Formats: sequence, C-alpha cells, structure tokens
Amino acid sequence: MLDLTRLLPGPLAGRVLERLGFEVLRVLPPAGDDLARWQPRTHAWLNAGKAAVTLDLKSPRGREELLGLVREAAVLLESNRAGVMERLGLGYPVLREHNPRLVYVRLAGHRDDPAAPGHDLTYLAASGLLDRLAGAWPHAQLADASGALWAALAALEGLRRGGGFYEVYLSEAAGFFGYPPIPGLDGSNPAYRVYPAASGRVALAALEPHLWTRFCEAAGRPDWTAVRGTAADEAVLARELEAFFLSRDAEAWEAWGREHGLPLRAVRPYRAAPLEPPWRRG
Repeated sequence: MLDLTRLLPGPLAGRVLERLGFEVLRVLPPAGDDLARWQPRTHAWLNAGKAAVTLDLKSPRGREELLGLVREAAVLLESNRAGVMERLGLGYPVLREHNPRLVYVRLAGHRDDPAAPGHDLTYLAASGLLDRLAGAWPHAQLADASGALWAALAALEGLRRGGGFYEVYLSEAAGFFGYPPIPGLDGSNPAYRVYPAASGRVALAALEPHLWTRFCEAAGRPDWTAVRGTAADEAVLARELEAFFLSRDAEAWEAWGREHGLPLRAVRPYRAAPLEPPWRRG
C-alpha cells in the first residue's frame, strides 16, 4: 500500500491496514511530514511499522518513481485536495493505465465541496453530529477516526472487486456515528446514563426492559420498575439513582454489575493502546 496522506485520517487508515498485514510505504514530500513536527508522539504511533520514501511529485523524476511504485502496489491512499493529483498527472485514470488492479482511495472533506479545507471540528459541524452532542465538546477526533476506518474498508472492498476508485468523505463518516437517532440515548433516559460514584463515575446501560428489571431487583428497588414515563417521573428517578450510586466507588459497582449480569461499567481514563484489530481469531 502506498500512503500519500498527512495528519490523522489517512495515516490512521494506513495503520489499520498495516495491522491487517499490508506492507505500507509512506510517500513523503521533500518538506517532510508536518505532523512529525507538531505532534511527534502521535506521528510515531500512527506510522509505526511503515516504511517511507521521499519523492518530489512536482518533478518528472518524482512522478516517474511514483509510477514505478504504483505498478507494484495493491492500494494507493491519498488526501490531497480534489484536483491536485490530476494536475500532477497522477490522477486515477493515469495510474490505472500503469496498474489496472490498483485500488485508489481518496480522503476528502465534503461531497458537495471536496476541495474545501477542513478539520475534524468542521466535519462534525457539517455532519450534524456536533449539534447532536448538545454543547458537549468532542474530546476525540470522531470524523477523522471514522473516516480512517471507512477508507480502510474501501481499500478492502476495492481489492475484492479487483481495483477501483473510492472517495471517502469525512463529514459523512462523522454522520455515521449519529444515524439513525435512537430515542433515550441522549441522556434523557435514567437507565442509560453516567452517574458519579463515591469515587469515579459509572456508566449504566440497562436500556432493555428485562435488563432494567434485573437492575432494579438487584438494587433492592423493584418499585423503580414502575417509575417510568413522564419527564417528572424520570427526573425523580434520576435523583434517586444518583444517591444510590454514591454509596460505592465505581470499581465496586462494576464488580456488583458483573455479579448480577448487568451492563454496568466504571468510566476509566483514556489510555492510548497499541492499535490492534478488535477481534480474537478462533
């Protein structure tokens, strides 16, 4: 795989594919990668396991060297503004002539304006997801991460089909997190909410009636099963649940939830982990 991308979404897509067994070759401009200067630790994590080569694609020699690499590549991923690769004489129709089975994946911001500049926050705004967050600041690059996964999936789909061109729009990738909207998952349902504990916080997700009944019985409050319906009822219930969870720390509540088969977990601090496929092979 040839990775011509910068910043977060493209390199993350390349990292995903690298963990799936691809040999990833980063194609860098003579000026290098800005992320290496701005965020060296993030850059190192995103690009672990990848090789790199420097090419000046504005020069005839650089373009010829890239075409040589394209002939041996399965996938090319780029995130230039729309039209840049075409102006360099390296658009998909040209590359396809050198490798008919090449999968060409382009990351763009918006379907209605692929050349527009943007970052995660503007993609979240355009997708409508920022509005659904109701004022909460997104402390994660949701559009970038989702776009990276869609780009990796596009690469795999292209390989299955024997080649092709794919353009992945980050604003639409962000919207994937918020569709379709499910009532009660916005914090209005006391059975699906985060509560403070004696120390830390705990997430309760007893959304289905049978899980909510099981939770109420385990808590010794079968009366809670009937306190549902109006906003006023649920406000009272939420206050009672807040008092209930303050009696133990979050880890103790998680152990209690495991004992009773409940969807209840302590809210842990985020720790970046080595990127691995989220499955276990049998």
